[in-house]
Amino acid sequence: MTIDPHSAFEALIEAWQEFHAAVMETEDGEAPRVLRATDRLADAYTVYDDVLFTSFGVEAPFDTFDEDDDEDSDFDDEDDFDDDADEADDFDEFDDADYGDSFDDDFDEDDDTDEDDEDER
Repeated sequence: MTIDPHSAFEALIEAWQEFHAAVMETEDGEAPRVLRATDRLADAYTVYDDVLFTSFGVEAPFDTFDEDDDEDSDFDDEDDFDDDADEADDFDEFDDADYGDSFDDDFDEDDDTDEDDEDER
């Protein structure tokens, strides 16, 4: 069964309206009505995105995630971050000798004069 892109779009709009109404009426993101509307909106968006891609080869600009995706995130791993204080000083291991004498020749501190300030007076 192929879904018409316009029908998928209309279903997405209806899901947005249902979600908006649920939030406005309950003012509680954990209310059962809001959670149902959230699921319906995510499903309607997924269908719309799939229909666009199948029909036209175009992906909509948003992605949906469910709670399981959030729990399995690589960003939650504490092992990804190394609290070793030595890493902050890694840049000190390099000195001008590693780059030759030409490195400092390109920068002249005297080039930054106050000529601009004199022009403004």
